[in-house]
Amino acid sequence: MFRWSAVLLVATALIVSAQPKLEVVGGDTYNWGQVKPSANPLKGTLKLKNAGNQPLEIKAVKPSCGCTATKLDKDVLQPGEVASVDVSLNIGTASGPVTKTITITSNDPDNQTKIVWLKAEVVRAIMLSMPYLAFTDLSIGKESTASITVKNNSTENVTCFGFEGTAGLIVTPKGKVELKPGEEFKLSATLVPEKEGYFSGTVKFSTTHPDFPSVEVPVYGNVLKPTSPVFQPGRP
Repeated sequence: MFRWSAVLLVATALIVSAQPKLEVVGGDTYNWGQVKPSANPLKGTLKLKNAGNQPLEIKAVKPSCGCTATKLDKDVLQPGEVASVDVSLNIGTASGPVTKTITITSNDPDNQTKIVWLKAEVVRAIMLSMPYLAFTDLSIGKESTASITVKNNSTENVTCFGFEGTAGLIVTPKGKVELKPGEEFKLSATLVPEKEGYFSGTVKFSTTHPDFPSVEVPVYGNVLKPTSPVFQPGRP
């Protein structure tokens, strides 16, 4: 009886150990490290390995918003085989750390859904506190101002110049702004709306940094119709 129990335990152990195993070569995080905006979109290749002893079927590779993944060169891997999938990460107007994910589903019984992290740190020589200027209190005939800060995030002196606005925007500062590394200034746009409705425009300026010869900042707002001080409902 003891002999048969021992044989059964060994057979069960062999069955349990006979299974596929999904492994991402190099780890579950693909990190581009520090990158410049000009590198957009970031591209890389994931290597998926069957580290088990049974065939591995990769059923799906789904990227999150902001990244893409091409079709696998093979979706059934024998033990020890490796498949490749090209991925890209769109860093857009992001600054600082960026994180996206790739979700891989397979027949690995211990890890049917695996998350692979795509990471990068976007280093912008010219950094804006916000990627746009937004007016929050626009009304016809009333002056309104929206502001952001512009920072020299590089290791060299930078000059900003040629400030201008479209759609009636008045931009400050005027002339040139000299920035040492780490210094910043306030960029403002002023508007006196003439009609109600959605407003959009652009603030533009140039810099001496080779990665940012020109900068364009979109400007948004909604112009409200002013309340008349003469007509007041409910009063004679």
